[in-house]
Amino acid sequence: MSTPARTAGDRLGEGAPAERLSMRTALVHDWFQGFHGAERTVAAMFDAFERDPEVFTFHAEPDLLPPRVGAAIVRQSRLAELPGVRQRGHRPGRWRWLLPYMPYYFEHLDLESYELVVSSSHACAAGVKTAPDTLHACYCHTPMRYVWMPEAERNRVAGVKGVALATLRGRLREWDRRASARPSVYLANSTAVVDRIKRFYGRDAELVPPPVAVGDFPLDVPRDPQRFLWVHRLVPYKRPLEVVEAFRELPELRLTMVGVGPLEAQLRSSLPSNVELLGWVPRERLAELFAGAAGFIHVGEEDFGISMVEALAAGTPVLAADAGGARDIVRPERDGVLITEPADPARIRSGVRELAGRSWDADALRESAGRFSEERFRARLAEVLRAHGAR
Repeated sequence: MSTPARTAGDRLGEGAPAERLSMRTALVHDWFQGFHGAERTVAAMFDAFERDPEVFTFHAEPDLLPPRVGAAIVRQSRLAELPGVRQRGHRPGRWRWLLPYMPYYFEHLDLESYELVVSSSHACAAGVKTAPDTLHACYCHTPMRYVWMPEAERNRVAGVKGVALATLRGRLREWDRRASARPSVYLANSTAVVDRIKRFYGRDAELVPPPVAVGDFPLDVPRDPQRFLWVHRLVPYKRPLEVVEAFRELPELRLTMVGVGPLEAQLRSSLPSNVELLGWVPRERLAELFAGAAGFIHVGEEDFGISMVEALAAGTPVLAADAGGARDIVRPERDGVLITEPADPARIRSGVRELAGRSWDADALRESAGRFSEERFRARLAEVLRAHGAR
């Protein structure tokens, strides 16, 4: 019987460290637009503390969050809640257009009464100001990519939004460099982000990989040795077009793609017969797809890449680009295959053939995923915070 997948409404609280931190804590997160990797990391932090932290954010859609996290939010921007601006369910709203205001908002949060502040940041949350004797630990998912890595972001952000960000880049970079001196300590989700923090901010960082629900995958799903899996948003930097072209010349193998996004119409207009595009699927069905695949394809560069760990947790080897977080997750010949950048159709096709031609130990892959379990995350988080004076 398959293991039920965790959903946003499920109970949190398993695997907490034996000795939780007792300091009065504020947890500051950029925004909650859903329950994805960064938000799951925030949720997993709760069980490192005796009392739930109080959460500050710019904008949140509570219907998409676990009740425990939603109930802990004590402050969000009033501007982001205006009609037509705020997000309603999965309808995105226009609050992202308030990015120029976000540095001011986070700088003016009143955090004087907290002993410990943990900022969870890929944008402006790290810029909060705290009392001199407060420990401020920044869990950095990445420095702002659109500010510090504009070339890498070209395929992520386009159109009017891309033009607007380009005009703001200089001012945001100047502010972000100043704000980077405020945290007492940086925690990073991958060695790639450790390197960026050093390069852009001149700060050292402690490596604390994010939590992954490695027990969510069934053990009894038959594995199809000809079927591969790709699960991502249909956007250029995830390389869906290149992956499809790679499989066009692999007629003996099949590919299942799961995702939605702006490239959907273009992809559907030219899919070869051995490739199917499913769109969105429920979490439990997705877990079964992971468990039944011969290999998982992930050739876009990520800050970390939780879906690669999920594949390993399902006993499925990974084909990844040799860049970003994949270098922490995929050990060649043990967890999968790394291909050099750029991940063009020829390189992807060669990697798929190598993955298909090897024998992989599913139990060893599941054990490898345990390096990134929720329990290990909480223990490592508490260890690093204590090393810097938390109690």
